[in-house]
Amino acid sequence: MKTDDLIEALALGLEPARPARPGLPWLLLAAAASAALVLAVLGVRSDLAEAIQGPTFWLKAAYTVALAGAALWWVDRLGRPGASARRPALAVAGVVGVAAAAGAIELLRLPPELRLDDLLGWSWRECSRNIVMAATAAAPLVWLSARRLAPTRPTLSGAAMGALTGALAATVYGLHCPEATAAFVAVWYTLGVAAVAALGAAVGRFALRW
Repeated sequence: MKTDDLIEALALGLEPARPARPGLPWLLLAAAASAALVLAVLGVRSDLAEAIQGPTFWLKAAYTVALAGAALWWVDRLGRPGASARRPALAVAGVVGVAAAAGAIELLRLPPELRLDDLLGWSWRECSRNIVMAATAAAPLVWLSARRLAPTRPTLSGAAMGALTGALAATVYGLHCPEATAAFVAVWYTLGVAAVAALGAAVGRFALRW
């Protein structure tokens, strides 16, 4: 058989492969694992039943869920060779920017003597650290969710997966944390997610090479 005939025979019946995506079941397990760690180590806030009836609890969750969604889109695009990740990166920045703007407006509307308390709350020293702790349970499962992807920028992809992990952890951490001011969430929750993203970038630099 001639080479051209062999190539044509091998190519018959081939269909385009469906693009791989991060596995949703793995991400749900990641959120559950993070929640289990938060509940086991920190516990649920004592006023949770009352908190879920008000808007501030859900606004905080809306921020972290939106950040997780934008980070998931970023992970997906970075996992496709040749695909542009600019729009999801802008989405991540946009979500953080909206939270920062809300926090700044809140602080400006308060009397100067109340601004520091609004920003720091009573748990600013431990908030970001607890989010990183909660992310340790979710991280392996988030990385497993992306095992079918083919990232060509390992450091950036690791950062995106870290951001996704941190956002999931921050969401479930809200079950414990009673802080709900816009300024507090914009600063300390975001710093926790950013710390996990930085760790993800450091790991991804080596673990995602192929």
